[in-house]
Amino acid sequence: MIPKQTIYLKAFAKVNLSLDIIGILKNGYHLVETIMQSVSLHDLIILTSNTNTTGITLTCSHPTLCPMEKNTAYRAAKAFFTYCRLKPICITIHIKKNIPSGAGLAGGSADAAAVLYGLNEMYRTKLTLAQLCEIGATIGADVPFCICGGTMLATGIGDKLCTLTPLPACFIVICKPPVCVSTQKAYQKVDSAVNLKHPQTQRICMALEQNDLMTVAQNLKNVFEQVLSISSVQLITAQMKQLGAIGSCMTGSGSAVLGIFSTKQQAEQCAVKLKMQFQDVFICEPTVQGVQLQKMNKLYNV
Repeated sequence: MIPKQTIYLKAFAKVNLSLDIIGILKNGYHLVETIMQSVSLHDLIILTSNTNTTGITLTCSHPTLCPMEKNTAYRAAKAFFTYCRLKPICITIHIKKNIPSGAGLAGGSADAAAVLYGLNEMYRTKLTLAQLCEIGATIGADVPFCICGGTMLATGIGDKLCTLTPLPACFIVICKPPVCVSTQKAYQKVDSAVNLKHPQTQRICMALEQNDLMTVAQNLKNVFEQVLSISSVQLITAQMKQLGAIGSCMTGSGSAVLGIFSTKQQAEQCAVKLKMQFQDVFICEPTVQGVQLQKMNKLYNV
């Protein structure tokens, strides 16, 4: 048994700078080619070891994300203890949600990644990043990336990660319309689509190497946008560009939209305009990690 302690972690969201579907396997899994970027928008994960409880307990600021047995953070904790052959005697997980759900921002995967990272610290199990990613992959395809963070190219079924040159400093506005997308249905629409225009993913990789933010932003593209045709996504994308974004596209299978801005002032002006129409609007910056340990900030309302 470990002594009573509490660990606080930031679980960073991700956006897709490029997202392409390049094939499908016999087992139904899709082959992807995508550039993922972690951003400063985050959930707060609080892990507490408490001798007054038994097993794993999960609470969340959004009760709809329970029952806990189906929550990715809970499943990650169970997978960690199974992998390490430890008994989860007294762990409480609390999630302070900031990342909107059903947005393509990997909020659930980010929470799972933070739990794995935090339990490794709490139990001093000294698992490597590769081992944490191995556990994470059993929870969801985006979890390994959310453990590592930064700027990465994902291929295969999303499980093969390659570190890229970091995205140059910029400001990213994220806006989620009140629309949730079924990932399964999104993939089905891609499967039946013809004459898809594919992203120039390698062009973005080269632009990153050259620290060329403008070229990266101008080549943002998500293949799902072509098949989903969500009117609010199209509206937000157009408005972002009108308000100074040097590039904009939907992230994941939707429905959140990201816009890249070279100045904070332009990003703030865009966010103010979008907040007149949409509730979930955030200004963030690129991060070089997916999970961050931190001391508790008393300003957090958990």
